[in-house]
Amino acid sequence: MFAAPASASGEPGDAGVPGATGATVPLAPMPPVGALPGIDVSNHQGTIDWSLVAASGTRFAFAKATEGRTFADAMYATNRAGAALSGVEFGAYHFARPDGTANDAIIEADHFVDVAQPQPGDLIPVLDIESTGGLTQAQVTEWILAWLGRVTERLGVRPMVYTSPHGWENRTGDTTAVADAGYTMLWVAHWGVMSPTVPAGNWGGNGWTFWQYGNCGAIPGIDGCVDVDWYETGSFVAVTIPVPDDVPPSATIALPATPGEPISITFSEIVRRVTPENVFVWIPGTGSRPDVELSCRSGKGRSVDCVSGNVRAARVRPLEPLVLGETYEAVVNPPTAPMLVVDRSANPVPTATQGFATPTEVEDDSPAISYAWRSASKARAKGGRYAVEHRAGATASFAFEGGTVTWYTAVGPDGGKAAVSIDGVRRGTFDAHAARADFGVARTFEGLGPGSHTITIRVLGRARASATDTQVVVDAFRAGGKLVSNPDLRATWGTVGRGGASGGSLGSSDLARSSAEVRFRGTGIEWLTYRGTDQGRAEVYLDGRRVRTVDNFAPGPMFDVSRSITGLPEGVHTLRIVVLGTARPAAKGALVSIDRFAIVP
Repeated sequence: MFAAPASASGEPGDAGVPGATGATVPLAPMPPVGALPGIDVSNHQGTIDWSLVAASGTRFAFAKATEGRTFADAMYATNRAGAALSGVEFGAYHFARPDGTANDAIIEADHFVDVAQPQPGDLIPVLDIESTGGLTQAQVTEWILAWLGRVTERLGVRPMVYTSPHGWENRTGDTTAVADAGYTMLWVAHWGVMSPTVPAGNWGGNGWTFWQYGNCGAIPGIDGCVDVDWYETGSFVAVTIPVPDDVPPSATIALPATPGEPISITFSEIVRRVTPENVFVWIPGTGSRPDVELSCRSGKGRSVDCVSGNVRAARVRPLEPLVLGETYEAVVNPPTAPMLVVDRSANPVPTATQGFATPTEVEDDSPAISYAWRSASKARAKGGRYAVEHRAGATASFAFEGGTVTWYTAVGPDGGKAAVSIDGVRRGTFDAHAARADFGVARTFEGLGPGSHTITIRVLGRARASATDTQVVVDAFRAGGKLVSNPDLRATWGTVGRGGASGGSLGSSDLARSSAEVRFRGTGIEWLTYRGTDQGRAEVYLDGRRVRTVDNFAPGPMFDVSRSITGLPEGVHTLRIVVLGTARPAAKGALVSIDRFAIVP
């Protein structure tokens, strides 16, 4: 039994049998950047001179092995041997003939594996789906998943799907179920275009891996037309059935430049089973572990599941800034972990550790400082409270999951302007001025894609001429279908450029109940601040106890003013500075400024 020739499908780019003769379409004039050329063949090509094929620069080939439940391609074994002798990367595909027979997908999958006998070092196997056999779109999808699952079970490697965008729409309703099930590699057929349309939502965000861009290429060593393809990148490792190995992968740990940045871990090959129990940060002296967020990425930089995905890199981000002056250690695969990070051959990563110490002095813009905007009560706020700032440069950031986020804010006569960015990309400027005060004003941002994101609201310190202030309010967020009232914000105060400051700027706020907090290990700490005519009062707390009130007013500018607390017992302490929003009558403002913090030896 043979499939229809390529011209019979009636769908440009939906080749009936790769390699069949028929109507041709223009070939892509330029290769994708970094892509490698290849072909796909069947008995329709007859005898192939594989040495000439290899000499032409062809780097890979897929050959038809089977079709339906019983057909085996007579040239498959010959093509396999010829490609191997010529050094052309080789893989096998199965032309599907789905129908309603019980266990049809399993029978076809077993027939393919028995005939093709894919081996380690081959390209991963392919399911060529170009007919429905009268099944519904849902039944075709179920059939595809059953075939893929059976081959995965027998070979221990996930196959990929060959289809065209139009064919996938017709046969499956453009389902994303296959990509969502972990079959993330796609061989897309789309002829005569500069770049292919990728079905199923860009194949679940993974894009195309192979692209059949024409059905009538001219390749030395082959008589007549042959299907021509591109592979997206320069290494076949990700699309090759792995060779069993007993060599364990290695882990390389890159330490954070600042206390608030993540620790990066890269692996020498694909690994799985990365968990907070086997990849973490701890304090060796006490055995305590700070709370962290663990995220993983593939070799292409895509977000993947840390336990089951193809992990090449992991990031460990502390949920709170690390303690200044503390000694930490980043750890991968400690012997006591209940489950170890392993490669695809179950080789565990050898234990890796990297010690590091946090700095003993930080500037006002360090992520080691936990700033908070003023918190105020309001019955009309989503959670009964809201955060507000008005100083230019102040920011509030919120981390969330999902492709849409809504920022709930307030408008009124005292409203100013704010810039919003998501994942560092500017999304617009918003004006909070209105003739009458109103809460629950929604600003929605869509099309962000799946995974983790961060929205940042930056106070611009500008407003309409009729506004009474430049206030920007963060009330709540809605993301992933959930309303988050009183969200946990990563905030900063407004910034003031001052040449006399140690880092050239000061972090400043004058709103009562805004605060700055820093955790440190030692027997004392210095708050280096600025005094001047626009400075006001603040209360200083240590480990939750108020120790003093300071007044930073001065008749002239004074930089590097030390407000120190010493004589503490050795250990971890928390210093908190709370703005009072008051000042002496002679003052021109009520600012409280932070230049830097330094641990006292």
